[in-house]
Amino acid sequence: MSHESATTIARQIAAVPARTSSETWGAIVDLVTEPGSTAHQDLTAITSIAAIVISEEYTREAPIIIMPASGPRIRVRTVHGTDAIEAINEETPLYSGRLTGPGWTVSLPCGPDDLDDLATALAGTPAVVVRDTGEGLNADAPAAAHSTAGGSSATPIIDLSELRRS
Repeated sequence: MSHESATTIARQIAAVPARTSSETWGAIVDLVTEPGSTAHQDLTAITSIAAIVISEEYTREAPIIIMPASGPRIRVRTVHGTDAIEAINEETPLYSGRLTGPGWTVSLPCGPDDLDDLATALAGTPAVVVRDTGEGLNADAPAAAHSTAGGSSATPIIDLSELRRS
């Protein structure tokens, strides 16, 4: 399945059992980057972390959100189980929106139990962050909240639930 609009591109990528979780991440990296580019190298460097997110099926529940420096947002969900066998033949390449220069970010969905550990593991990769799967498609505030483990973010985070309580 693919959907393209002026603001969002959505893709589904076959995962386990059609591919291992590491191979699935490799397919996603190849989808959104040019081989040999800095973005390709940076995303390949976090394969083990992304493989955890994929193998736990967090990417089935909520998409990976990719924000290029310019152009439409990209949402990538993984397809698991028997559906993955069929989905591998239905994958669609990107015609626009690839990560071609600096300024891009990637937000990986993550369950609450793994959030702090994976945020710590990604602390050296500021362009890649994790967010709680319960946050849905809002990659902005949750990503900033978990972009550096134990550190402070330069981006202010507003807890809307606290504002609504008053």
